[in-house]
Amino acid sequence: MTLDLIASFRNPGFEAVADGVISFFDRRVELQRSGVAFGNDSSSAVAEPAKVSTDISLVAIDRSDPEAFALSDVIIRGITAGLNKYLQDRPRFRECLPEQSLFVIPIFNIQRYGPGEGFKRWHCDWTISDEATEPVHRVLAWILYCNDIESAGTEFYWQKHHEPAERGKLVIFPAGPSHIHRGRVNDNGTKTIATGWINAGSRDAYLSRLAAL
Repeated sequence: MTLDLIASFRNPGFEAVADGVISFFDRRVELQRSGVAFGNDSSSAVAEPAKVSTDISLVAIDRSDPEAFALSDVIIRGITAGLNKYLQDRPRFRECLPEQSLFVIPIFNIQRYGPGEGFKRWHCDWTISDEATEPVHRVLAWILYCNDIESAGTEFYWQKHHEPAERGKLVIFPAGPSHIHRGRVNDNGTKTIATGWINAGSRDAYLSRLAAL
């Protein structure tokens, strides 16, 4: 069932980062936007979007907002530490990768799901769309749960596995169709997460391509 490719990490450092994410999101209302709602059924005018959330997008190389940069830099460093542990525990995984190298994309989202909201449609994080995050190169995805909320984690379809939403828990898992997943919705509580991707290749090469856009 490839459950061994779904890894979770918890420590006081991740808990502190999770608290910082919550505080930042609550305070920086001007950065909040409606989450991207895609996957509508065009045959129905009242079809529910695949995802309903309020998001803040962060870029860990943008220093124009010092507070946002400081938080995003800490998050990326934490995810990178988790990735290093993930690969240390799975040496064969790295051996099979292009360039035998992975890096955490510095563009990611903080997402808040209010009561009844969520990423309700089964999906994977690998796509062939033309975006700055280069989704065709995605190998892994990550989620940092920022608060405890009952029955509101992430469900993995093929693995028949539910990852609970627990404050300060980082989860890393494959981005492709082998790990189709969706958010579990809580009709009463609010869930906040930070989430993004891990791509094949080198960070320096990616940043060079990004600068050329």
